[in-house]
Amino acid sequence: MHASPAASLLVSLHASSARPCGRSGVSGAVERGVHYIEAHLSEPLQLSAIAQAACMSRFHFARRFREQTGLSPMEYLRMRRLERARQLLRVDGQRIGQVASELGFYDQSHFVRWFRRSLGCTPSAYLQDVRAGGACP
Repeated sequence: MHASPAASLLVSLHASSARPCGRSGVSGAVERGVHYIEAHLSEPLQLSAIAQAACMSRFHFARRFREQTGLSPMEYLRMRRLERARQLLRVDGQRIGQVASELGFYDQSHFVRWFRRSLGCTPSAYLQDVRAGGACP
């Protein structure tokens, strides 16, 4: 999975503190949205909840988010969940079903489908490659 420079920048935003709603501008709203996503990564999330945390309507937030990052809020959420899944599989050695459940995927097959679409291999193939010392994405 290749992240755009804007998406990489957003990944670093989750470490910053969330600002309350106010006159912090559009980039502040996107930052609040990213912070909310990061804080609730394992929960089922809807665009309306993320937009509310960013103090914007969901349509306005989605438009601004895409303008600033090149991704929709839900694409960003899925990207972050899959990055976290790779970490959990690689470092923590959790089972695929546990990872799927922990990261808010509907079920294991839903998780496997998105993992394959994003990385080009299944989670089990990814684990085998990591264990064999391969250079997986």
